[in-house]
Amino acid sequence: MVSVRRSDRWAFFGLGVGVIAILGGVELSGRLDDSPAPLAPVSEFCPDRPTGVARSDTHYRQAAGAYRGNGPHPVDLNLRYAKVGQVEIPDRWKPGSEDTPPRPQLVACVYQDVPAKAHKTDTCIYSRSLNVPVAATKVALFKAEYVFQLFEAKAAKPVGRIQVPGAESCPGTVEVNSRAVFQEPDTKKLRAALRPYVERPVGA
Repeated sequence: MVSVRRSDRWAFFGLGVGVIAILGGVELSGRLDDSPAPLAPVSEFCPDRPTGVARSDTHYRQAAGAYRGNGPHPVDLNLRYAKVGQVEIPDRWKPGSEDTPPRPQLVACVYQDVPAKAHKTDTCIYSRSLNVPVAATKVALFKAEYVFQLFEAKAAKPVGRIQVPGAESCPGTVEVNSRAVFQEPDTKKLRAALRPYVERPVGA
């Protein structure tokens, strides 16, 4: 039977504590060194339906301005689910220009709302080329409405919702070989509905 002196036992105990402390330090250091998850692109900010929740882990968290103070509050239009090429708003409502980086305070997630039963409202006539005399293309214009779900850009919190009818006029452009096109948002009615959110003062 081998006996261990008390001084040796204390030495082994101290060695064990030291090893545990080192291993704990390595684990803690590893946790501290973990890089934060990368931010998602702003194109993924909007939910896939108007009743969904916006993503709070996009680059808007860093680039956006807080939704407060006097207007106008710049608004970024997200057309991912809109099924339209463009939506016009006044330049002073836009989040940036060629000389200034974009700092939106609001994001408008745009969704197309088409009646279950397709309703044709008109026929649009498009020329294939402005320079070559060819036969015009006739395209059926169908009724559509749009939901604009508004969120704070930085916080991804809902601000409000507006509904905008489709314009009676034909869209300015159409895809080649299309036989049908949907109404685009009515510009005047969109601006009237969006103005209170963009122009009003918001408390800090």
